[in-house]
Amino acid sequence: MDTVGIVLAGGLSKRFGSPKAFAQSNGRFYYEVAYEALRSISSHVVVVGRPEFQERFHPKMNVITDAEQFMGCGPLAGIYSAMAAYPAKQYVILPCDMPYMTADVMKSLVKCYAGEDAAAVEADGARHPLVAVFHRRMKDFIHRSLAQGQYSVMRLLAQVDVRWVQGSKLTVDSGHVFQNRNTPE
Repeated sequence: MDTVGIVLAGGLSKRFGSPKAFAQSNGRFYYEVAYEALRSISSHVVVVGRPEFQERFHPKMNVITDAEQFMGCGPLAGIYSAMAAYPAKQYVILPCDMPYMTADVMKSLVKCYAGEDAAAVEADGARHPLVAVFHRRMKDFIHRSLAQGQYSVMRLLAQVDVRWVQGSKLTVDSGHVFQNRNTPE
């Protein structure tokens, strides 16, 4: 496969108070919004979720959990698990907590990717390392990081060739589109 989309939907949602993946915006679950945005760039999208919620996702979606050795170790574990399960040239990553994300924004991000280790978004002064395109070679970097107990996405990205794409290049409404929802309000 050339491209696999990865929806990160396995967070603990401590501040949110309930699983963000199943919060709704305009009658759609957050994970569905992310899934549809990624379907625009790949016919193969995988949702990485928590084991106790697997039955709550749409039955026709491809849903996996973290690889056993890294279960519950954060978003890097989810990305690594999808990479290990589905070999591809590149991976387009999107967290489930951005309910205003669009297919056009994700297509534009992929067009900005030029083969670096990673391309991720910076919008309105905030970096969004989980709205990204990762090259397949990132799998080894992520594995090494996880094996060393280092779970920070930003720390990992500081060690590789990353292009920070300005959100304003992807959409005229970057302040709205790149909002990640951490509380129900």
